[in-house]
Amino acid sequence: MYKVSSFVLKIASRCNLNCSYCYMYNMGDSTYMNQPKFMSLDTVKIFAEKLRDYCKKATIEYVQIVFHGGEPLLLQPDYFEDCIAIFKETAPNLEYNFTVQTNGVTLDEKWYKLLQKNDISVGISIDGPKKYHDEYRVFHNGKGSYDKVVEAVKLGKKYNLMGLLLVVNIHIPIEELYSEMKKLGVERLNLLLPDGHYDQAPFGLDENRFDEADYTPYANWFIELYKIWKYDKDRPSIYFFESLIKMVMGEEGLGNQLIGRRTNGVLVLETDGSIEVVDSLRACFEGITRNEINIHSNKLEDLFENDTFQVYYSAHDNVCEQCLNCPVYDICGGGFLGHRYSNENGFDNPTMYCKDMVRLISFIQNDILDSLPENTIKQLDVDILKYENIIKGFSRNNDLKITTETQKKLSSFKKEVIA
Repeated sequence: MYKVSSFVLKIASRCNLNCSYCYMYNMGDSTYMNQPKFMSLDTVKIFAEKLRDYCKKATIEYVQIVFHGGEPLLLQPDYFEDCIAIFKETAPNLEYNFTVQTNGVTLDEKWYKLLQKNDISVGISIDGPKKYHDEYRVFHNGKGSYDKVVEAVKLGKKYNLMGLLLVVNIHIPIEELYSEMKKLGVERLNLLLPDGHYDQAPFGLDENRFDEADYTPYANWFIELYKIWKYDKDRPSIYFFESLIKMVMGEEGLGNQLIGRRTNGVLVLETDGSIEVVDSLRACFEGITRNEINIHSNKLEDLFENDTFQVYYSAHDNVCEQCLNCPVYDICGGGFLGHRYSNENGFDNPTMYCKDMVRLISFIQNDILDSLPENTIKQLDVDILKYENIIKGFSRNNDLKITTETQKKLSSFKKEVIA
């Protein structure tokens, strides 16, 4: 049986912001318009019952419940109290980690106290200093949301702010971004790569230069941030860097949907009760996550028969042939599934960020080795990664071949183009 322990409840299908890069509202998928604006408590109750039954069969004792949207704080405070009560009364034997991921614009002291009272940790999305944040994260009238978000971040230091989530914008000067995070007193920062794929390039990538061997704008940006972060004795926790360092050093069992070789044990519940694979895949094409499975008439496990779920769950094992033969495959994991999509090949491609990941991982490995005595490096008998050699290797014949079954599964998602 598939092991899923992280559940994203899209309790609101609408948002009070209109972020230009949003996979839900501005990447071509408009199916959310057919859903209720908010998830009913009846749907939450039924989900809790199905969750209890699934976890008992799968021997799962700990689950993460993420309240998400749209914007989850469009609902009333007592809605969250009711949700927590439903989960604890319906499935009292489970250990819960409750989180709400919010844009922060309505997050005031009353909200923080309510969330803290119910042991709900808070994650806030931010896009860097005001100039850059307000370019993308805007209200529906076009005005920027930075000032409101910063108020919530500062207030969160008194309460249960878990950390900030930042979609990487390579146009932000590193020193400016890092100075902003330090000024805000950020303790934990998670970095996300922009959504995009081969037929809809992520913002920041110059499509005309994509085939250049040395064109790695994201790696260059990450490396500069890494250098500043590394030498800061009072540095914030950056999960992306910390995980890459640990994996380069040989630690196993790490990662998420972006890096590493872990399975993607995440399930999404929509406002109407639909049970789906992770919603950020919607940036690939409209309807890719949609199915006929609903919590009101199905078990959670019914999603496990869904082709999209199966490919996503094992995305770091089901990779294209280039990834199988790449020296950094075990660390990169082939990247996020959505970043591999093309209309021509479906998911049978390396990630759009392939060269960037190779350069970044090579740099971090070299940086760690440079800090060790030469004799120690010899004793470790480790192959020193060279970006240029790895990239050249992609043009050679591959020793490891992708199976026909895996290639068929990945390419089955290619889009039918009607002439």
